[in-house]
Amino acid sequence: MRVNLAKWDNSAAIRVPKAILEELNIDSNNFENISFNIDIEGDKLILRKKQEKTKFELLAGKSKREKLNPKMNIDWGKPVEKEVW
Repeated sequence: MRVNLAKWDNSAAIRVPKAILEELNIDSNNFENISFNIDIEGDKLILRKKQEKTKFELLAGKSKREKLNPKMNIDWGKPVEKEVW
């Protein structure tokens, strides 16, 4: 696919076609918090979509004020192999 370089204030811009945005799972109506890493390899300009950090819910259902008690009994289930609980 061929795209053109255009002037944008003191920078240059390349329009990314909607088909490419869809292939990258990017909503063309919402660019909030989407960023790319730019690399140069020889005469190639490489754009890599920056991976989003995964958020883990460790205390699902707990209020923010409730503290985790490290001494509480947690049922991890029965051993599967040779691990010892």
